Amino acid sequence: MHRTALGHGLRTGVIAALLGLGLTAANTAMAASSVLIWPINPTIEAEQKAAALWLENRGQQPVDLQVRVMTWRQGNFDDQLDAQRTIIGSPPVVTIAPGKRQMIRLIATQPAPAGTEQAYRVLVDEMLRPDAQVDPQLGVKFQMRYSVPLFVFGGGAGPEPVSGAKPREGVQILQPRLSYQVRQEGGRRYLFLSNQGPAHARLSKVSLRQGGASTLIADGLLGYVLPGAQMRWQLPERAPSGNFVLEARINEQAEPQPIPAH
Repeated sequence: MHRTALGHGLRTGVIAALLGLGLTAANTAMAASSVLIWPINPTIEAEQKAAALWLENRGQQPVDLQVRVMTWRQGNFDDQLDAQRTIIGSPPVVTIAPGKRQMIRLIATQPAPAGTEQAYRVLVDEMLRPDAQVDPQLGVKFQMRYSVPLFVFGGGAGPEPVSGAKPREGVQILQPRLSYQVRQEGGRRYLFLSNQGPAHARLSKVSLRQGGASTLIADGLLGYVLPGAQMRWQLPERAPSGNFVLEARINEQAEPQPIPAH
């Protein structure tokens, strides 16, 4: 889940954005505004019409939230979101009292094409209340944005099961097909990851292994690579040069797996 903090200046109206990433073992996510969201990776499979997304207010004040679902694609090494009406969030606006929770139904208004995975992002925006408190150190009010990935599957296709679970009979499990390159651009080294498979790749616990040494690139979430897309990440200076083995935990796999060079 992505979470973004938007600071609204009281006099100038200048907006500053801070972007962070967060994952927890319990498949929940929470930011500074004390809104808890779960699950962080909802799916809608072919025989389902909707998925549930839970929002919980763990703060001391009521919180107003707006829910939108956007199509998600990747290009120019960046996420690109567009408005759509195939998947809708209901209700689209909620007020949650302190200590209470609200279920949002993510409803598919039409089925996904057979045998495919479709990618969306669920945006949950905190709507500033007139009596919102100002941060005494920064002099701004904070508005949080949460961005949760949603994957929708067409008939005959399904997501990779959690490690140890059995695939469902008659369902083709869609999986990513990854390869990597390391290239120098502008005096910096970048790790390029391409996905030629029919399903997304969620990458975590990413490391470079060379000989008996291993260099950790990301302990938690590094990012996503959607089908047919290529993404890149700058390598830290400590990353080894020359030949190495790239390993990452991919989606629901329990242990990091090697990714071949392109």
